[in-house]
This record gives sequence, C-alpha cells and structure tokens, in this order.
Amino acid sequence: MRRSRIFLIVACALLLLGLAGLWQWRAHERDGSAALARGVAALDRGDARTARVELMNAIKGSPRSGQARAAQAYALAELGDGPGAQAEAQRARSLGQPAAQTRAVMAQALFLQGDMQGALREAGAPDLPEASAVAAARVVARATLALGDANAARAALDRALTLAPNDPENWIDLGRFRMAIGDQAGAIVAADRAVALMPGKGKALALRGELTRAQYGLIASLPWFDRALSAEPDSVPALQQYAATLADSGQASKALSLTRRLLALDPSNPRAWMIQAVMAARAGEDDLARKLLDRTKGRLDGEPATRLLRGVLHMDEGNAVLAAETLRPLVDAQLDNRTARTLLGRAYFLNGDFAAAATMLAPMVAQRDADPYALTLAARAQEALGNRAMADDMLARAAWPVRPPADPFASPRDAALANGAPPASIATARDNIPYIRALLSVGRPADALARARLLGRANPGAPDAWLILGDTLAAAGQTGEAVRAYEAAANIRFDRDAALRLAAGWARAGNPARAAQVAQLFLSQNPNDLEAQRLAAGVAAQAQDWRSALRLLRAVQAQTGDNDALLMADLARAALENGDRASARAYAAHAYRLMPANPVTADMLGWVLLRTGEKGPATVDLLEKAVALAPGAPALQMHLGQAYAAAGRKGEAKLALRRAVANPGFTGRQEAMDALAAL
Repeated sequence: MRRSRIFLIVACALLLLGLAGLWQWRAHERDGSAALARGVAALDRGDARTARVELMNAIKGSPRSGQARAAQAYALAELGDGPGAQAEAQRARSLGQPAAQTRAVMAQALFLQGDMQGALREAGAPDLPEASAVAAARVVARATLALGDANAARAALDRALTLAPNDPENWIDLGRFRMAIGDQAGAIVAADRAVALMPGKGKALALRGELTRAQYGLIASLPWFDRALSAEPDSVPALQQYAATLADSGQASKALSLTRRLLALDPSNPRAWMIQAVMAARAGEDDLARKLLDRTKGRLDGEPATRLLRGVLHMDEGNAVLAAETLRPLVDAQLDNRTARTLLGRAYFLNGDFAAAATMLAPMVAQRDADPYALTLAARAQEALGNRAMADDMLARAAWPVRPPADPFASPRDAALANGAPPASIATARDNIPYIRALLSVGRPADALARARLLGRANPGAPDAWLILGDTLAAAGQTGEAVRAYEAAANIRFDRDAALRLAAGWARAGNPARAAQVAQLFLSQNPNDLEAQRLAAGVAAQAQDWRSALRLLRAVQAQTGDNDALLMADLARAALENGDRASARAYAAHAYRLMPANPVTADMLGWVLLRTGEKGPATVDLLEKAVALAPGAPALQMHLGQAYAAAGRKGEAKLALRRAVANPGFTGRQEAMDALAAL
C-alpha cells in the first residue's frame, strides 16, 4: 500500500513537471523566444533561409524584440535582400538595439542596394564592436572594389584574414576579389582554401565551380555545382550558376528544371527569368523570350548580356531604333565587343543613319582579318554616303578567299593612348592591356612587347597578361614563344580567347595536330560555341574527316541560319566529300546566290558541278571567274586546271596546274602535281 502511494506521488510529480514544461514551451513559443533561438542557431549553421522563417515567427510572437529584428536583418542580408535587411536593422535600432550592434549588417544592406558610400560609413563607424570587425572588413573590401579602388579592397581583406585566418567567408571573398582583378590562379588558391576549411559550404563549392568553368570548361565545372547543391540544396547562388552553366552547355531541359527550383525558392529571381529568356531566344522563340525578359522587371538591364539579348530581340522584330538605343551603351562600355558593334552598325544602317553605321564599323574594317559580313555592311553604308571607291575596296576585301592573321582590335583612341604617357604602374592589367593593344595598333610592336613582358612578370597568375604577351610575341614574329604564352594562359583559364589563339598559334607553328587537339578539347567543354565549332570543322576538313566536318558545320548552321555564304560553301564541300551530291549542289548554289562576286563561292559551285558530272560551259565559266577574282589562290588554279583537263583543253590545264604547283606552301600541291603528271 505504501509502495503504491509512492508510485502515485512520483507519477503526479512527473505529470506536474511535464505540464510545467509544456506550459513553459508554449510560453516560449508564444513570446517568440524559442523561434528566436532556432533562428539564431540556423544562422550559425549558415542556413539563412530557415533562419528567416524562424525569425518571422519570433517577430510575430514578440514584435518589439530588437534582438529578433537584428537577427532577421542578418538573415535577409545573407539572402541578398538589401532593402529588407535595412528595414529590419532600422527597426531593431528604433526598438532600443544599440546602433553599434547592427553596423555590419546595415553596411551589407546598403552595399546590396548599391549605396557604396553609405556602406563604407557604417562599416567604418568608430563604435563598431570588435565582434563585427571581420564582417565589416569584408563589406569594405566589396564596396571599395566596386568603386574601383583595388588597393583598398586588398587591404580590407588582409585585415579580415589577419583577424580570422580560418574563416571560409574571408577566403571566398578573397577568391572573388582575385577573380575581379584577373588573378585567376590566385583565386583558385583562395577557393581551395575555403573548401578545405569547410568542405560542405555551398558558397565555397560554387566559387570553385565558377573557377573550374573558366579554367577547364563548362562540362568540367558541373561536378562542383552538384557538390554545392548536395551541401546546400536551396542555395540560390549555386542554383543560378549551375543553371546558367547547363544552359550554355546545351543541356536545356536540366537548366529549365533548375530555374524552376530557383523560382520556387525566390519567385521574382531575375537570373532565373533571364536564363529562361536566353534559352527561348536560342530556340527561336522570340516572343517567349521577350515575355520572360520582361519578368526580370529591369533589374538586370545594366548588364552586358541583357543589353545584347534585348538588342537581338529588337532587331529580330524589326525595331532597329530600339536596338540602337539598347546596344549603344554596351558598345561604349565594351569597345572590342565585335558582336555588339556589328549589330549596332546594322541597326544604324537600317535606321538610315549611314554615317553612324560607317563610324561604328570603322574599327572592324581597319582590321586585316575583318569578317566578310562586316566589310559588306560597311561597304553598303559607304555606297549610301556616295563613297563608291571606298565601298568597292571593302567589297573586294570581303570577296577575298583567304583571311589574314588576326589583328588586335583597334580603337579610335589608340593613337592618343599610344602617344600619351604609359600607365604609371606596370602591374595593373586594366590600364596596361589597352595601352599595349594601342601600341600594336599603331605599329610599335617592340614597345608593346617590352611592356607586355613587364606586365606578365608582375601578374604571373593573370591569364589576360599571358594573352597580351602572346599577341605581342606573335606580332613580333616569335611564333614559338607566342604559343608558350598562350599555353600558360590556357592552363589558368581555358576560355574562347585562349583556345582560339592557342589553336591558331599551333597552326602557324606548323603543328595542325596540336591545333586540332586544342579545338576538340575546347569544343568538348563548350559544345555550343560557334567559333569553336567552325574551328573544329576546319580542323576536321584538314584531316579529311568529312563526316565530323559536316556534323559540326550543320550545328553552326542550326544556330546562325542560311545567310552566311562562306558557311554554305564549306557545307557544300563537306557534303560533296561525304557523297551527298544533291545537298552539295544546293549548298553551293545558295552560297553563290548570296555572294556571286566572291571567288570562294564561284569556285565551290564550279567545283561541285565538275565533281557531280555537270556537262556544258557553266563549270569552266565559274572556275575562270573565281581565278579572275583571286589569281593568286593556288587551290582555285588547281580546280580550273582539272576542269580544263576534263574539257579536253590540255594546254590550258597544264598552265593552270603549273601555277598551283609553283606555290610551295600550298597544302594541295601533291594533288596538283598528280593531276599535272596525268596529262
């Protein structure tokens, strides 16, 4: 009996304790203190999205809690909501939270809204507590870098790393800083350190993915983004980078799936809408692309990619006036953006502003390697201005069958830059690269090379420094050294500029096999890149791999359409060598219709007619026209000689074939010699 009473007393005590605990739990839930504790814990774990929800509940339970408001400000700042973070920080202050306790988060909030001076004032306030010094230093670094003061940014990051050398956030910011100043190798070191300190941190893994994408290519970076999302499935920055990378690599369905995940997390995310708009435009869905772009609400309108996309869409809908208004700021900001410059020149031309079109295209026309489309467009503008002789010269260059080596892009400011004082520092790429290009443009390769060597020694981890050194070496005729410089750049950042220069360098050095390897490697990582596809197609044609050449050329055609005469001629040759005679005739005839004054199109149509057994004078007439337009091209002489031989005109055939054989650098010389011997 006594034992039963003891059990009853213990049970009642436990029940009372449970009820007290329940009451206390409900009280904490009611006053928000439990939610606040969970929110702060989530912030400590780096889970800002969960923290935001918990802190909303804490604020609902205790609207006048300055601590909850301050914590919510931090969560919103981490999520990129600058206005929301600023509002919560201001509420925390109004509720009695000391201003000093919210200096760092207020600085971050102002930075996110583009108020750099305000951010610097908050981060540099004299009452900033020691516990906020590291976070404040990171904001100072970001803001001063945005204002163009790289030295101040570097000093702020050094201060943050001195205070907290094992904080992965510091190493992530250092990596992004080094990316911004062009020190790709240094950025990789910083990102690797961040990953080593916290292998499960999504931001660090996403940064490593971005650097891998630049260093090796789109496909190589995908595993890093996979790891980032495995660590933090709801990381908006990682989702944005992953989706953009998938879209650029041609994996549209996966990219679309990720953008939908992004929008589920952040319904107004402008990057998600932008990625979808780009994919729609690539698929030819221009109306859909415009609707999707409108959903960005103008938040990305200042970015180059957005300006270019809007310009293309305006051109496609026939609104050249809006296209010109959109593209002009882009060209002003990126003088060497040939795509934007060509589009803007065409917009001016369609608007009837022929003088502006000629001026816009002039720097491209000045290049020895100006592409036929730009030359033809510039010629039409000169025709409209009454400059017939100038137009004829441009059309003749457009029709020339062989493009000379690439020049550094010329700028109207080159003469002033080259003749002015050199940049004060030999180490700043931003100042020195335009100066070196200007020296090359005005014909001072020795001065350009000397300056490029100084820049390279000061920036061994910057691929742009290696590329400009390669350009100056190539201009000086030092092909082997130029290739080594391009290889150094490609080992740090294997992008289009490095890949195309390296492939062209190996080709000039007489090593087409290495050129082919470079082209194929870049194409394997960037399967949708047009220039890489054309380069790889040319390499495949040189290797007599006509099946691959045809596949690559058709991939280019699918993206650019049927109005490129030289592409049509290349397709005709590839189709002919693959045994598709009907397609070869169709491609060759279309190429000739597009550009009848071009020796390449005339030669290709005549050659296809000859190879497909066409009878009559048309074959010889076309090949004679091609030789008349470009008498120094040995391939055209060889084709004409073979046509003469087929027509029984042996004397003329021997003369044409001897002209082809007389060129020792002609890659088809043996074929010409065999044809000559057969006569």
